[in-house]
Amino acid sequence: MKEQRFEELFRKYLYERLTDAEETELFHFWLDPTLENQRTQTFNHLYESLPYHKDIPDKEADLIFQQILKKQSPLYQMPARSAGSIWRRLAVASVVLLMMGISGYYFLGNKWRQPKETVQVSYSDDIHAPETSRAMITLSNGQKIYLDSAASGSLTTQGNVKLIKLADGKIAYKGKEASSSEVNYNTLSNPRGSRVIDMTLTDGSRVWLNSGSSVTYPVSFTGRERNVSVEGEAYFEVAHDAVNPFIVHKGQTAIRVLGTHFNVNAYEDESDLRVTLLQGAVQVTNQQYHAVIKPGEQAIVKQEGINLARKVDLEQVMSWKDGYFRMKGTDLASLMRQIARWYDVEVVYENRVPKVSFGGSINRDVSLSDVLKALEQYGINSGFDHGKIIIQ
Repeated sequence: MKEQRFEELFRKYLYERLTDAEETELFHFWLDPTLENQRTQTFNHLYESLPYHKDIPDKEADLIFQQILKKQSPLYQMPARSAGSIWRRLAVASVVLLMMGISGYYFLGNKWRQPKETVQVSYSDDIHAPETSRAMITLSNGQKIYLDSAASGSLTTQGNVKLIKLADGKIAYKGKEASSSEVNYNTLSNPRGSRVIDMTLTDGSRVWLNSGSSVTYPVSFTGRERNVSVEGEAYFEVAHDAVNPFIVHKGQTAIRVLGTHFNVNAYEDESDLRVTLLQGAVQVTNQQYHAVIKPGEQAIVKQEGINLARKVDLEQVMSWKDGYFRMKGTDLASLMRQIARWYDVEVVYENRVPKVSFGGSINRDVSLSDVLKALEQYGINSGFDHGKIIIQ
């Protein structure tokens, strides 16, 4: 059903008959990795069925692409409608697909022209997106459990609590809260080059860890506070408890909540610690500085205080959890840090960091070479050698 619906919507888009709701539905289909083969087949069929498909002048095609690439519009919005030919609409769609890392672009684009190749990544040297989570749990006694090799089921028992790996790869702690004052801490570490890992704590709170991140937490919560600490980036959905607040620590910063959804970006290579609220209320404290943020706001923790951003692009903040790199509003250095963590590579700049304005998004499931080819459309030329991306 999804395959048929995708082709129906795409045909309607080409002939300018989509409603706003249908446009949104079409882009959601483009985000669906299970439809990759269907996208290629649809493009192939549509291309061959369109009239004069072999006669489009190369010069006109180049001008079309140059104009499209300047638009920098987000991928969740369809390109502006015009009275232009069906070729313009197909060109727009192909560039959008390129930014999503979809192979349909390469089929269609190569019919028109062969772009200059600057990314030197052979098939054997290419780095594919992480297929599994390589996360590891370090128990309070120092024992390490490697989750990618662990079978589903109970992994260990600590007091009254069982650590379980579910069939879908998620991690959960099951059991009663401890009655004693003794607190045993575990640490979940998710290395660079690893997929996002999802864990449920004994109080029902859930934590998602980005690559290159870790969270330390008690096996069982005791006392009047639920304290955890984080490194890197994590998204929390905290189970509500009006009596026992949930507090996330990072250095001298404390994030205090009762029950809410929020994201913490606390990587060491980022200039600031950022707390973004999606639901509920959060109090952020750093030494003598305090801030309370509302949904859609972000606290930016600096050495000299806490700044408050009132309007935040939540899609950009949560793109790591949703499976893509959000490029709009992101500078090159920040984007390359995300890419480096995801593919576990190093980034080197031959000169100073180029200034460029991006638009759109890239699916995180594509290979590194596809990402670099997408950046090439913004004038970012690069090479790849022995685990290093070299920005030229």
